[in-house]
Amino acid sequence: MRSVPKGVLVLAALALPVAAVLISFALTDSPRAPQVPERVQIGSTPGPDPTSPTVEPPPGPGSAPAPPADLPPPAPNDDDGDDDLDDHDD
Repeated sequence: MRSVPKGVLVLAALALPVAAVLISFALTDSPRAPQVPERVQIGSTPGPDPTSPTVEPPPGPGSAPAPPADLPPPAPNDDDGDDDLDDHDD
C-alpha cells in the first residue's frame, strides 16, 4: 500500500466533519412557526379540570426548611499530629 502525505490526512480529518455538518444543515427543514393563541384571557389557564385534586406547591424561599433526619454523631477526630511520613523502616 502507498503511504499518504500527512497534509492530506489532516485535510480529510477536518473536511469530513465540516462537510457532514453543512450537508445536514442544508437537508433540514426550516424551524416550525410558533403556535401562538389568537386571544389570551388573563386569569384563565388551559389545563386540567379545576375540580380535580391539585398538588401542593413547593415551599417558597421564605418558608422554614424541613428538620433534618436523625443522623448519627460525626466520627471522632483521630488526627494526633502524627503523619505517616516518618513511619519508614531505616
